[in-house]
Amino acid sequence: MHSVKKITVGVEMPETRPWNAANIAAPSRLAVRQAFGVAEAMGVAVTLVSVLPEISYGFFGSDEAVESQAETDRTEAAAVLEDLKQQYSEKSSRPLEVTTTVAFGRPWFQILKAAGTARDNLILCGTRHKGAVSRLLFGSTGLKLLRNAVGPVWLVNPRIDDDADLDVLAATDLTDVGEDVLATAVALGQALPVRLNVLHVIDNEFDSQMAHTGVSAEELAGYRQKAKSDGEDKLHEQLSATDYRTVPLGVQTHIAEGPPDACILSAIEQMDIDLLIMATSGRGGIPGMLFGNTAERLLPELTCSLLAIKPDDFQCPISLD
Repeated sequence: MHSVKKITVGVEMPETRPWNAANIAAPSRLAVRQAFGVAEAMGVAVTLVSVLPEISYGFFGSDEAVESQAETDRTEAAAVLEDLKQQYSEKSSRPLEVTTTVAFGRPWFQILKAAGTARDNLILCGTRHKGAVSRLLFGSTGLKLLRNAVGPVWLVNPRIDDDADLDVLAATDLTDVGEDVLATAVALGQALPVRLNVLHVIDNEFDSQMAHTGVSAEELAGYRQKAKSDGEDKLHEQLSATDYRTVPLGVQTHIAEGPPDACILSAIEQMDIDLLIMATSGRGGIPGMLFGNTAERLLPELTCSLLAIKPDDFQCPISLD
């Protein structure tokens, strides 16, 4: 995010006709709004992409009928994207480079093609239904975007919330990609009205391992306190490498102890989080091996939006030709 040069937004057409910009679902509308907010702040280009299902020849009966329906769908979808482009461009305080494209086929694949393979391309995509992040992620589009996109992926899930500010939780494991998570979170806080919370979880699995070695309770407490102190120091060291003091609504740091997935979910609930930013621990080029265990366990449980940051060595495991 902190080095984004282009934003690609997947826009789903309304479920019913007529198609128009006023009728697109809340997730897509929010994805577009967030994209233009970031683009305006950073001065980067935006591409709006709508991917339509390929039309069945059997249903329409003839080549001419299929081609006619496809052209109708393309024209209506293009008009919706142009309307969105005009609406949000007019609201921007600076000129923005905005392009639109309509494609047919698999949504995740066509969105990836539009985004390209550069690491500085951010993909935004709305969930299909409010409150159903897990269904999108494990259904198809979201999970495949997360597994194959080289750059960051932001899956947008609108929440019922009258507060226009975003409550963001950035979870860092204090590794190099954790530094990217914090840099992205701070950049987002500079671009949008964000209340930023930063969390590091100390996994207490080590405690049970140490308990079987004959270590006393006092020694175990000492190890735990040192791990917490070291974690706090490292967290503030990573934050100090960013411009976190320039985030208008401020930054709060948190240290939790326990299973990482449970601690993150608990923080999301307690802080009423709108967006979770976390890293993926991928092995570049190996399909299906993007996520570490924590992220895999979290995905079905998330009720907020997700912004996933890729490690520098991640490579797209498929051909986009």
